[in-house]
Amino acid sequence: MLYIISDVMFFVIFYLAGYRKRVVVGNIGRSFPGKSNDEVRAIAKEFYKRFMDFTVETLKAITITREELTSRVKFLNVPDVQRYADARQSILVVASHQFNWEWALLTGCIVLPFPVDAVYQRLTNRSFNDLMVKTRGRFGGQPIEKSRILREIVKNPDRLKALGIVADQSPRSKSPKYWTTFLHQDTAFYLGAEQIAKAAKYPVFFFKVKRVKRGSYTVELVKLADPPYNKNGHDILEAYARATEDAVQEDPAGYLWSHKRWKLKKEE
Repeated sequence: MLYIISDVMFFVIFYLAGYRKRVVVGNIGRSFPGKSNDEVRAIAKEFYKRFMDFTVETLKAITITREELTSRVKFLNVPDVQRYADARQSILVVASHQFNWEWALLTGCIVLPFPVDAVYQRLTNRSFNDLMVKTRGRFGGQPIEKSRILREIVKNPDRLKALGIVADQSPRSKSPKYWTTFLHQDTAFYLGAEQIAKAAKYPVFFFKVKRVKRGSYTVELVKLADPPYNKNGHDILEAYARATEDAVQEDPAGYLWSHKRWKLKKEE
């Protein structure tokens, strides 16, 4: 029933409303300069279908059962992080806006040897914010507001966890940032995930989410970095940018192209 609703939403959003279509087509075109206009439009159309599926799947996350979620989202290499849990070592997991990152974070709470404490940005609407926090905490995770991350780590150093961050948002203009080439464009990344990994001495893993079919996904745990870290380098963020880029190139329609990812310009 939800996927029927998704199909109707796709028709309205893509053909009638044209929600952020200029942003989506522009982002895809610049990220894949070798593709023709027809290829870019085909990716954009498939993106909107996936986006609407993501919307109803996120709604379903409010009530989805543990059994259904684990049947739809398969983690490929859980043993790779088991040794950290055995050593009572928390880890940092970084995801990108590759559909469906919300289901990946939730399923991680069930199948990983430690809960995923997802970092979130507080929403202005209190009801929606409370619903998001409640949903992300359904299977044992303890969502952490972005401004309280380091405080929570210091306050609860013995809590074994996978600290989960979706780390590819566009930074604010005045925020410290790291610039690199990402999808053929100068792109800024928040320093936060890297700073947390270094301060807490957490190993870093990437959630590589891949769509198998409608409503089914795999999540590959890709190790990006292990302490000790170079205090002055940005190897963690560079590895994250490359891992995200690879995921997008493998499945272009699965990325959140409606986000104004490149609104910051390096020359400015």
